[in-house]
Amino acid sequence: HLVTAASLPMAPLAAAASALLTLAWKADGNFVASLHANYVVNLDFDSSAAEGLGLENLDNEDVKTMSFAGGNRKFRCLLPGGKNQSKASDLPGAPDAKAHFMAAKLAPLRGSCVSHTVDYWSYDICFGRKIVQYRDDANLRFSLGEHHAQADKLLPTGEVRETYIGGTENRSSEVRYVCGSSEKGSQQFKVTEDPLHHYSIEISGAAFCTWKDKDGTEATAQDGSRMLTTALLEPLRGKCLNTSQGWWTYEYCYPTRLVQFHLENNKRDPQYTLGTLEGTAAPQTPNRVNMSLIRLKPSMSPRERRAPPSGHLTLQQRLGGGTVCDETDRGRQTTVHFQCPPNWQSRPETQIVSLTESALCEYEVLIHTTLLCGHHKMMPTLPRGKETIRCVADAS
Repeated sequence: HLVTAASLPMAPLAAAASALLTLAWKADGNFVASLHANYVVNLDFDSSAAEGLGLENLDNEDVKTMSFAGGNRKFRCLLPGGKNQSKASDLPGAPDAKAHFMAAKLAPLRGSCVSHTVDYWSYDICFGRKIVQYRDDANLRFSLGEHHAQADKLLPTGEVRETYIGGTENRSSEVRYVCGSSEKGSQQFKVTEDPLHHYSIEISGAAFCTWKDKDGTEATAQDGSRMLTTALLEPLRGKCLNTSQGWWTYEYCYPTRLVQFHLENNKRDPQYTLGTLEGTAAPQTPNRVNMSLIRLKPSMSPRERRAPPSGHLTLQQRLGGGTVCDETDRGRQTTVHFQCPPNWQSRPETQIVSLTESALCEYEVLIHTTLLCGHHKMMPTLPRGKETIRCVADAS
């Protein structure tokens, strides 16, 4: 008789889950590293089936004995790990890695529209939806196509191509996302029409670089300029993020400072600087802000402890020179972490998700932003498909 975990009564199912988690911790690293996968447990009550599945050999490191039904029934289970580890691409429901990475690169743009004027024409680009060309002074308006997702391409250079078709009088467009600055003042936007009624629109962005230089910390833009990984954060330049905790409000303004204040009647009083780049020699110019590429500790935030395990990295910024702390007689200081959120596919807004005082007048801030998801080292691990754990009743 064969059953799956989905059909088990609630109590045995809970026991199975508990047993799996216990075994996972004791098993080899491969199984622990893949706990974010989906698992289906097959229980076979016919012990004679063990030989056919290779479960008769308890010396096999992937075969474990597990107890179900309150310990009354024992099963030999073949765990997905070590020699039995499946390739992610072979698992049912596993996403295509290339499409997954392309979606991560485009995540900050999806759901938004931008307007640009080139010569006497204006263009509205709604990313992943449609493109419109118009002249208000001449009452002219043309559709340049709607997004044809099946034709999207991720190039080996990290660049992306999107196709838009079915516009006015069969107009069509190709949006070319190229490696370059995302900073508002230096971002490239070019439009060419060649041949007639076919438009090529070139938009630069740091997410469309390969980020292979100096262990993923530098890239070369199309114009030859060198960029640091912080170039990915340039759309935040000049913007501030706020969060409140009780009486206090905290404000981080990229890339220069974090302040703490009490707001009453539209007045900030008192206000303390918790860290700043102002008055220091640290570079603040676009695409050249210094940060470190590190792995964030899981204990950084309660939210992170609930997130699927992943090896993706974060950007770490250190800010010193804040308002002098009475207790330590030193300036307040802050460490800011920027991370691609585990739920990046739902396109959450850039926000402060945690702020703690880790030591007296020393602060830790975690900011989630999809702006980093286009970097291969900062994108969360590709979800795996369904792994099957096969278990056969133990006859001993």
